[in-house]
Amino acid sequence: MTINGSQEKMASLAVVDYEALANKDASEIQKLVDVCKTVGMFYLDLRGPRTNAIFEDMPVIFKTGNQFFDLPRDSEEKTQSLREGMERGYHVGKGFEYYEIARDEYQLGKWVLPATFEPQKERITRTITAFNNAVQTVLTELRAAVDIKIPELSDDPTVPSDTALKLVYKPPIHDAGKVIHPWHTDFGLATLLWYDEVTTQIPIYDEKGNQTEDWETVPVVEGSVLINVADELSAKSGGRLHSTVHRVVAPPGEKRVRNGIIYLLRPYKV
Repeated sequence: MTINGSQEKMASLAVVDYEALANKDASEIQKLVDVCKTVGMFYLDLRGPRTNAIFEDMPVIFKTGNQFFDLPRDSEEKTQSLREGMERGYHVGKGFEYYEIARDEYQLGKWVLPATFEPQKERITRTITAFNNAVQTVLTELRAAVDIKIPELSDDPTVPSDTALKLVYKPPIHDAGKVIHPWHTDFGLATLLWYDEVTTQIPIYDEKGNQTEDWETVPVVEGSVLINVADELSAKSGGRLHSTVHRVVAPPGEKRVRNGIIYLLRPYKV
């Protein structure tokens, strides 16, 4: 792949089949464990009966998100969605906007969606459920493999956490290849990214395991989401599971609006 006239190095990540994982396929579980101990980032193939509805729901949710983000910033819907603390609700950042739905409050019926999103409540519910089940399945197998405690697998929405579904909007202001979010790891347990544009890069390490200044781009794999181990899960495992260093860049091509949907599994606050 060429961006701004330079040839990009492409990463090769494992693809884990969600249906096989959910059915306790031993080879698929081992593939998951191996990649989480090394790279810490992998594709999860969602093309199966448990998650097929995602592929119909996501385009509609993206379209609805654009309708919301296109509203004036001082519109009633946006001002009523502003929330203090953490990242919940509507927020405006430097060069982007996002709307984050608190999973626990939503599941308990305490979260009020903006009017624009309300007609798509059923699709949003299916998406949160599917993403949550997928990440929970991944963590269940990792817990067994490395023998760690993960209280969040009780999946109890009455226990406070900051787990959330985040819709992100980025206006057409960045040239292809521009670094939008410098290198970092994610806090929390795991991050799931609906990945349909080339925007993620991971570092290249030397033979001694030291991070270099070179990067490789994570390509899009059809039918899959991108999942990475985050800091809290790595800490629980004593470093056996690898929290992935990564950065975000503008995708190839002309400047254009970019949308993203992220599911963030975060620890209990107890």
